[in-house]
Amino acid sequence: MLFTLGVLSAYSQGVVVISEAETESIPTFEAVMNQWMGAVKTTMNIEDARMLVFREQGTRNLKIMQWFDSLSDMAKHIENQEGKNDEIMKTMEGMTPMEDGTFEKFAATTDFKEGTVWKFRPDLSTADENFASLSAEEKEKVTYRRVQYMSVDFGQNEAFEANRKRINELDKSLGINFHIAVFENLFGAKDADYMVLLLDNSRFDYHKNWEARMKTRQASQAWKDAVANNNNLSNWSVLRESSWNRIVRLTF
Repeated sequence: MLFTLGVLSAYSQGVVVISEAETESIPTFEAVMNQWMGAVKTTMNIEDARMLVFREQGTRNLKIMQWFDSLSDMAKHIENQEGKNDEIMKTMEGMTPMEDGTFEKFAATTDFKEGTVWKFRPDLSTADENFASLSAEEKEKVTYRRVQYMSVDFGQNEAFEANRKRINELDKSLGINFHIAVFENLFGAKDADYMVLLLDNSRFDYHKNWEARMKTRQASQAWKDAVANNNNLSNWSVLRESSWNRIVRLTF
């Protein structure tokens, strides 16, 4: 079992790995995750592993987000941690034992899926600028993610990215200020070329703020013109959309 490091609470330049797992028992997953990450941090002498875990709303699916400065940093970290797996297991053996049968239940109720690798695109995002301006307490409240996986037709990446930049600039001119993080797919993701994460405090706040944004946009002639004159919209589509809620107890 490998839980790598590097998830940042604020978005920054780099690569993010999203490991997916499906579990029938969140409490069991939490118990093993806490034990494992405690051993990883102790063995690798890390005070803050900077890892966030989310649950996909309405499902048993978990998303473990892990950040790296680059693909080479990701590979180096994985190699280093794999080289210390025996030490990590010995560290776990010396920790306060979990209840009998916990690990066996974890193995029986948790199914790890293939991970995906994404490149963060600050040039297409607003989260880097806006999220960084929040206080630590405000950041801790931003536990909701609205996630869209986008498919872009062949040869249309530049048009999609140009459109994303135009939307961001137009929203900024209208005084619309919110947190969007856009990622480009590097590996996996089932035909998705981009992933768009919209950050908010809760699903209720997301819908409330979305209505307010759309009201402002629809009152703008510039927005109406931008939509009416965009002939490229048919060249990309939302493959799937979901809601993620952060499991605050699983912050490392």
